[in-house]
Amino acid sequence: MFKPSWLIALALLPIMTACTTHPLVADNAETLFTTNTQAAAVAFRSLRVENDANGAKTTIKGQIHRTGRDPVHFGHVDYAVLDANGKVRETGWVEHSSAIRLRNTHRPSLFSIGLKQPLAVGEKVQLTYHTGSHL
Repeated sequence: MFKPSWLIALALLPIMTACTTHPLVADNAETLFTTNTQAAAVAFRSLRVENDANGAKTTIKGQIHRTGRDPVHFGHVDYAVLDANGKVRETGWVEHSSAIRLRNTHRPSLFSIGLKQPLAVGEKVQLTYHTGSHL
């Protein structure tokens, strides 16, 4: 039997999941990812920080999965690194691979962010997905 409460829950689900937080624990130091998809039909997954040859945390990698049926034709990831006090230390944007632009829902698009300075203990990374070109 159809229940109206299910309809309300389904309608509110995209709003409730648009901005999420992902803690990543590595080397006993917590890096917190905050993500926002700007109501696009995508989701961030497999977020991680990778070390360079010297052991410094200089690369952020992850996947973007399509959550809807239609391809995402254009888009980019804006990022900001926030220090422990919440001040912006570094900002920029990157493109992602073209997998979600195609009609293959099971294949994620990959992105990689090379940071200018390594992440310090207590810093946070804010990721935002925007549809359209960066220009």
